[in-house]
Formats: sequence, C-alpha cells, structure tokens
Amino acid sequence: MNTNFQLILFERIKGQLDPKLSLVDVVADVLQLSQDACYRRIRGATLISFDEAVALAQYARISLNEVAGQADTTAIFEQWPIIKSWDDCYRYMQRSLETLERLKTIKGHTFYYLAKDIPVFYHFAFPKLAAFKLYVWMKSVYDVQKIDGQNYNMAMIPDSILELARQQWAAYSQINAVEIWNDTTVTSLIRQLEYYYEAGLLESKEEALEICEQFHAMMKNIYKQALQGSKVHASNHEVFSAASYAMYFHEILIMDNTVLADLGDGRLAYFLPYAGVNYISTTDPKVVTEVRDFVQAQARKSALISDVSEKDRNRFFIRIRNQIDQLREKIKKTDPFM
Repeated sequence: MNTNFQLILFERIKGQLDPKLSLVDVVADVLQLSQDACYRRIRGATLISFDEAVALAQYARISLNEVAGQADTTAIFEQWPIIKSWDDCYRYMQRSLETLERLKTIKGHTFYYLAKDIPVFYHFAFPKLAAFKLYVWMKSVYDVQKIDGQNYNMAMIPDSILELARQQWAAYSQINAVEIWNDTTVTSLIRQLEYYYEAGLLESKEEALEICEQFHAMMKNIYKQALQGSKVHASNHEVFSAASYAMYFHEILIMDNTVLADLGDGRLAYFLPYAGVNYISTTDPKVVTEVRDFVQAQARKSALISDVSEKDRNRFFIRIRNQIDQLREKIKKTDPFM
C-alpha cells in the first residue's frame, strides 16, 4: 500500500475513535501486534499488508475506496439482529441500553430524534405502558408465536425485559436530546390502544383505562420537559435531571424515527430504523455529515416549542390531550368483553 494512503487510513481511524482511546492500543488489539510494531505502521516506517488494512477498515467501518481517493457510493452499516423471539428481544433491549449508557458518559453529546412515534424510552417510565408497548412489538410487529392468540397481561412480559426497559428510561433521562415531533407522532400509540381494546386483546376495560392514564402521565412528563428545557428525573418526575431537552414541532414533514448521535469532537453516529424497531448504524463520514445537515435543516424549518413559544407549545399539547381524552371516553362507552 502506498505510504500516503496508509497515513490517511490511520488518520481516518483516529478520527473515528473515542478520544479516551489510544490509536496505538486499538491497532495493537486489532492486528495482534506489539506496540512497537504498531508505531512503525502508524508512522509509515513499515507498510501494512492488505489483510491488515482490511481488518483496520472493518474495525473502524471505513471504506478503503474512499481512503484511496476513489469515488464510492457505498457505506458500511452495522446490523442489529432481527427480533424473532423473547431471547432476541432481551438482547435487543440489552444492546440498546449499552448504547444509551455509553452515550450519556460522553461530554458534550447530543441525541437527535426525528419522532415518527413517541420515543419509546418515555413509555418505559410507566410499567403498564411499557408492557403494552412490548406486547405490541412482539405480537403485531414480530408475530412471536409464543403469545399468538393470548390476551395481553403484565405477567406475559418477562421481568428481565421490563427491567431493561426501566433502565433504558433511566439512561435516556440523563441524555441531552433534541426531538422533532409533529401532529402524527402520537398517532400510532392511540391507534394501537384503540385496536387492542376493540379487538378484546386487553384484559379488561379497567386495564385499558389504566394504560390511558399512564399515556396521559407520559405526555405530562414530556410537556414539563418542554416547559423547562431539561429532562425529567428518572425516579422523581417532579424534578429535573442535568440533561438538556429541546423540542421542535414540524408542521409538514412526517418523521421516520431517524436517530443521530453527536458524540462530540466531530464524531457522529447514525441509526436508521428498519423492519420494525430494529436499527442499522453507521459512522461513515459522508453519510453522517449528510444526515446531520438534514436534521439541522429540519430543525430550522420547525418551531422550537421547548422553553419558548408558550402559545405554540400549549396548542400542541392540548391537541394531544384531547386525543387521549377522546380515546378514554370511547373506552368508557364501549365494552368488547361483554
């Protein structure tokens, strides 16, 4: 490999690393070489082999074509396995928690969420709402046969998964977030509750109303965040955490649950939803830069309704409250269990 390209490769790898990590330590770990041998490669005194270049590029998810200065229309994504069972669901929840836990420790981080649906972490602050959301995932999205034909009940959701959900909420409450919502963001949860109740898939009318109450409490938390410009504390919803919160309202664009994590020092990670709640992710510089520009453009086209714009904020949340109230009244007046 040309030495210039080799130096470019190492510069690209360094740019992808957490600042706390040492480039030579990472190279030594990937290539299973001594630090002295790695220093010689990093300086260009020793040429790296093709196999070594591939191993390093795979580790850092870098395209060698781009390093070589060739036009490249490809990007490397990391795939999260599709959920097909409760075990898969557990691993998905564990991996999501690990991602959130890492992010909250990074100084200057920001979590951008283009909310097609209410960010799921908010559901996880409320046990019945969390269990309902997980049940919808497993029955209606992934058609897990173990629960096919069974009515919803709290005991059906493994305690281990509910605990991971609770921990995700606790982590998200400590993460600086920028969320872009619109009037359709709450639609899916309202339709899910309405469908499951009318189909007799909930345990009772009382349980449906309890879920509605927790839905209302969740929106109250989000309203308080928008009012304060800070995240609600995980265990005491009457106080706030140190994490910042910005909420935007976009009148036109329907969001797609895109997530962009700003890791500080120019490092970005893009999480793209696919096949339900699954995500694929990339740190490809070209992709994340374009996504960052897109997210920032949508924020500029939106109205900031957190901390400021009291009239717009209240109108937005009143519309949501009215939808929840209408669903609650509909449940009170009907009874599919008779």
